[in-house]
Amino acid sequence: MKTLFLLLSLFSFFLSFPEKGLSNNMPSVQLDTVYYIPGKIKHTARMFSDMENVSSVVLYIPADSTVQILQPVKDYFLIHYQGIDGYILQKKVENYTEILKEFNQPATDRQARQNQVNDSRYRQMVSKYGNEIGEKIFEHKIWKGMTTSMVRDSWGTPRTINHYIHINRVKEEWIYPKYILVFWDNRLTSWYKRK
Repeated sequence: MKTLFLLLSLFSFFLSFPEKGLSNNMPSVQLDTVYYIPGKIKHTARMFSDMENVSSVVLYIPADSTVQILQPVKDYFLIHYQGIDGYILQKKVENYTEILKEFNQPATDRQARQNQVNDSRYRQMVSKYGNEIGEKIFEHKIWKGMTTSMVRDSWGTPRTINHYIHINRVKEEWIYPKYILVFWDNRLTSWYKRK
């Protein structure tokens, strides 16, 4: 009897937390309209908010992560990674000399290659999820009811995942740089902005 009371108390405790920041759609960065080159990180790299200030580290990017390189700036690349723009040293990216050559080519050639990358990703999402859902995922959108694999395809891998087990249910919190997404039993139920 005491065990049952304890379990019910714990269950009601976790259900009593209000879900903050619910909305049907969330703003996201529209990277498909911006030209970028994918780059792979050789060794753990520091991302800076200001390339002139080495103490302005925003986050550490693990080795073998893929970043979106927006443009070269002096000895740095301006990149986009997990919803954040910042600077990393060029030498931290595999084949950085090839990437620099790519940026030195005429803009029309670069745009044609970017369109090929976008078309490939778009076709992949549409073939995996169908027209309507695939298009939303391609546009980096999220909504309630998405599975964890859909969110991973839309927003990429989160920085951290917290797992909680509540009786017969599993709760996960996916922590991105600007948002925390809440899943119950593999379905997105809510999200809120990080403080």
